[in-house]
Amino acid sequence: MSVKTHEFQKEGMEFTDDNLTVLPVFLYPEELKNTDSTSSSAQKPETGTKRERDSDLQSDEIDSALKYKKEILSLMFNQSQRSDDPRSFSKKKSRIDEDIDIAMHIPDEPQSAGSSNNDDSVRDRRRELFPKRLPKSQPSLASIAYICKGPDYKGKFDPLAAKALGLSPGRQYSELVKGNSVVAPNGTTVHPHQVLGPSRPGLIFMIVDIPSISYISSVCDSPEFAIYQTSNKELQPRVIVHMIGNDVLEDQRYQEWMKKFGPETEHVIANEQYGPQRVIYHSSALSQLKLSKIDEKIFRVPYYSNIPAKDIKSLSSIPKKTSFAVPMMMYQTEPSFKIDTSQIDPPFDHNNPDSEAVKSLNGLNDYLNVVKEVKRDVISSQSEAKHIPGRDISVTTLGTGSTLPSKYRNVSASLITIPNNGFILLDVGEGTFGSMLRHFGPYGHPHGDGQISLENCISNLKCIFISHMHADHHLGIIRVLSKWNQLHLGEKNAAISVLGPTRLWKWLQEYSDVENFGINKIKFVNNKDLLFSKQKGTNFGFDSLQYLKNDMGISKVETVAAIHCPNSFGISLEHRDGWKIVYSGDTRPCDDLVRVGKDATLLIHEATFENDLIEEALNKLHSTTEEAVSIGKRMNAHALLLTHFSQRYPKVPVFTDDHGIVGISFDLMEVNIGEFYKLPKFVKALKVLYSDGSEEANEESDNEI
Repeated sequence: MSVKTHEFQKEGMEFTDDNLTVLPVFLYPEELKNTDSTSSSAQKPETGTKRERDSDLQSDEIDSALKYKKEILSLMFNQSQRSDDPRSFSKKKSRIDEDIDIAMHIPDEPQSAGSSNNDDSVRDRRRELFPKRLPKSQPSLASIAYICKGPDYKGKFDPLAAKALGLSPGRQYSELVKGNSVVAPNGTTVHPHQVLGPSRPGLIFMIVDIPSISYISSVCDSPEFAIYQTSNKELQPRVIVHMIGNDVLEDQRYQEWMKKFGPETEHVIANEQYGPQRVIYHSSALSQLKLSKIDEKIFRVPYYSNIPAKDIKSLSSIPKKTSFAVPMMMYQTEPSFKIDTSQIDPPFDHNNPDSEAVKSLNGLNDYLNVVKEVKRDVISSQSEAKHIPGRDISVTTLGTGSTLPSKYRNVSASLITIPNNGFILLDVGEGTFGSMLRHFGPYGHPHGDGQISLENCISNLKCIFISHMHADHHLGIIRVLSKWNQLHLGEKNAAISVLGPTRLWKWLQEYSDVENFGINKIKFVNNKDLLFSKQKGTNFGFDSLQYLKNDMGISKVETVAAIHCPNSFGISLEHRDGWKIVYSGDTRPCDDLVRVGKDATLLIHEATFENDLIEEALNKLHSTTEEAVSIGKRMNAHALLLTHFSQRYPKVPVFTDDHGIVGISFDLMEVNIGEFYKLPKFVKALKVLYSDGSEEANEESDNEI
């Protein structure tokens, strides 16, 4: 993949290539309009992004920073174009360039199975070479809209005119279409305008981002948009995509602004209230529907709604050609201008007997018959649900795949629910917030004696643990923290504990320069400071952990050095009620994890590879299914939940009764510790559903998104 980057360094600066011209329009909220803030260095987009440089950074420093970012993106995407020296783009080394030199030489090789990631010499060298913090900056309140224009359409070729000028079909016709003059056999020079009809202006379209009603006056007063609010059809945009916050569309000022564009302009509204919350990932939802036949409480069908919260037709003062955005909606430019809905899937509706979702259950008789057997087995085994500590604690596996999101499994995230005490997230891979929305929904689902909604869950989130800095384990944390902060605005004493590697805190600090997600409310603890080998008695000397003890009843938190990349960790959480949950993170079988997790109530352990892929597990420092089960046995864990499966190997692991209480995790699965005895019973049905040759097995063999 080849990626070419461009940054708008100042307002009014266009981007142009052969296919598109883009003009950015910077919009500001009303609270800045009556101040000098919009003209200050803290708000103006000097580098074309929402990251603003310190005043001590001169233009050469800004240029160097831009070159650095382009080079990094080139290294990431343009594999065939990499230079031998990634720092060769700048001859004169500026202050930022010197930091780049350090950054490019950081060793990051995975450690071997026999090594420790806490070797002093390695740690000291990494500390010495690790790059300095990025230059301080301030988040900008600017929202950027884009006015886009495509290339002019060339006139239609007239073969009769070309023939009259002495030309014959062939290469000369092609040259004229390209805009080049040619010489006819009779010696006459023929120019393109002699054989081409009049050209048409290129398509004009706009993307307008209005986060809240405070930005409306800025867009209404913008002279850049006023140019296109004209009776001149050549300047009228064909389509405007409005990405708007709640209440914007109801505002009379915005409605009047929309109507100033031509009557043929299509307006597409992207807003959660005016668009139905349809299922986007149909294959995943169908999989959940089939699994729900085993246990509809443990395997819930994802939340969705095919009816919008607000009807866009109820707004009589907006342009007639206004519709809400739907995934896979397109705008067609040839042979005519129109909105194209041909690629939109029919709505997922598992309550409609005539829907594709319900019809998908046809032909699953073998599976459904085995499900009946499984349910009988579960009922006869209810005596196994004896009283154990933490029986009401639930685990929701929000993401159960490794490396990258796939068709059926998102990346790592597990949610621990402690009734009446709050929630803990163990890793937060990209897309975790979306998984939480699909699981809980905005209005909640039954849980114990009450309801848990998405906002209730995030508002009561008390702790996030990040095992290591691989993208599939931490990229979703910002979205979750941002929502948490939004729900706690104005609460001076609100706090959330984040446990992670040192680099996580540096990354969060740098990201907070770009977006305010409430970093001042985070109580950060370095995973290294919780290593079990360092503990002497209680480890609640940190304010952050005292907060967990008081609010959640957590009596002990210990981490272990995992056998994976440097600075990888597992964790053990003990509660005053006597239960213990252990999470492995990514690791090879780890003796320290066994010791710290002795007699755990629940072990959540990665099982990336099938048993016959032991060599790959060794090379990539992961565990096989058999190795994870062995760790659970050595730990004497009451229950074991396997997760972090390779996206390439969807088969159901083979278990026997000798393996004890072992469960296979699926995305959006929620199970109480007291119900873990059910999970081994489910394997019989899962083997049929995912048997070789089944539709599910065939689909999963090609499951990348």
